[in-house]
Parts: sequence; structure tokens; C-alpha cells
Amino acid sequence: MANDLQPGPLSDRPSMDALLRRTLPLRANLALSRSLWTHRRRDARFRVLPYDALQMANALAVFATILAVLLVVFDPLLVPWQQKLPSPAVTFFKHVTRFGKSDWILIGTGAFVIVMMTLDAAALRARSRARRAIRTLAALYVFVSVAISGIVANLAKYAIGRARPRYFSAEGTTSFDFFSGDASWASFPSGHATTAMALGVSLALLFPRFRWIFLCFGFWIAASRLFILQHYPSDMFAGCLLGGSGAWLIARALAQRRLIFGFDGDGKLVRRSGASGRLF
Repeated sequence: MANDLQPGPLSDRPSMDALLRRTLPLRANLALSRSLWTHRRRDARFRVLPYDALQMANALAVFATILAVLLVVFDPLLVPWQQKLPSPAVTFFKHVTRFGKSDWILIGTGAFVIVMMTLDAAALRARSRARRAIRTLAALYVFVSVAISGIVANLAKYAIGRARPRYFSAEGTTSFDFFSGDASWASFPSGHATTAMALGVSLALLFPRFRWIFLCFGFWIAASRLFILQHYPSDMFAGCLLGGSGAWLIARALAQRRLIFGFDGDGKLVRRSGASGRLF
């Protein structure tokens, strides 16, 4: 009986060796990515968050003021305005708002990263390998920007528990049910607006020549939530600010490593043009 059991592990060895060979490109790409990140000289001239406490306090004051004006003046006007819209416009924006879902972005960029990490780059020249790594990092940057900002938005909206516009006639614009866990009471901030602007800003930074196209694309996806009566203007504003600032801060973190992005002499975020920033 013992002799019958011995050949088993030996017969499995070829399949294990084949599996290890298939994972070699993945391990090599992971090592290259780790080396690309750890060995990049850090640009310590500028911080990821380039503002001091006083500047942040001023920015928060402006944000709170704009939010209060939207909440008091413009949010109550949304429902009467939306009810006067022609039905074709509402139908059109029901299609537009689908682009504000994060699943197609996360699946697309995530799949691209996985495929790139499993391809064998041994036959490529060093510059080509670096460029492939930068393309993979760019897709990962979009993935992380959308994912992190979306997680923050979802945590905030369910914690704040603001009633959606559908409850306007009964609850008004300032009704809250904190930590309710009910999607009908998860209006602030808008998750679609967060996703749309995280995508718009990240693409605008990656492809600055087309930045206004991407920013307008993100804006109209965010605005579609008003046309179909899912969010108030203040929800949209907060979501756009959350998604856009998240993508911008992550880009600045990459800029410190001189990957894809960099800083000019004044600390402004710019796209790099060399091997560590060129996508095509």
C-alpha cells in the first residue's frame, strides 16, 4: 500500500513546475513594479497636501459657505424645476447617469492591470518594459482614485443619512436619519458625482491636452443626478469635490516619486514626458 502512494507526489511535480513557470512573469512584473516605486528618487520639495493649517481653514470656510448657499437657496428649487423638464430630457439623463456607476471603471482598469501584470516582459527592452509599467500604473491610478473616493463617499452618505429629493414634499431638504443604512436616506454626498469627478480629474491629469473634455464629461454625469431627481445640488457639489480632490491628491503622491506626474518649479502638478511618465 505504501508503494502505491509514493508515485503520487512525483506525478504532480510536472504540473507544479508548469504552474510555477506560468507565475514567473507575474513575479517578475511585481518585482519590477516594486523596484520602480522604491528606487525612484523622492521629490521632497513639495508635500502631497500643499497647504498649511490656515489655508485649509480658509478652504473649509469657502466650502461650508458654498454648501450652505446651495442647501438653503438652490436645493429647495430642484423638485419644482425637475417637474417642468420635458420627458425626453429626463430619459436622456437616465442613460447618462449610468456612466456614474463605478463598476465599469473598476472592472475595466482592474482587468487591464491584471493582464499587464501576467504578461511576460522579458523580451522587451528596458525602456519598453518601463513604459508598460507606467501604463499599468496609470490604470491602477484611475482604479485607486475611483475606489477610494467611492468608499469614502459611501461611508459618509450612510453615516449622514440625508433624505433624497423624492421625500422633499414630506421631509424638506434638511431631514437626516443618521446611520440608517437605508439607500433612500443616503443622499449626501452623491456617489455618482464622486465617481464621475474622480474619473474626470484623473483622466484630465493623465491626458492634459483633453482635460476640458474629461472634466465636462465628469460634470454632466454628476449633473445627471439632478435631472432624474436622485440628488440635490449640494449633494452633487460635495461629491464632485470629494472625487476630484481625491484623484488630485493621489496624483501628487505619484508626483513625489516622479512617476507619471511631477512638479514644476512652483509645485504645480504636471504630467511627466520622460520614460517615467510617457504613456504612448
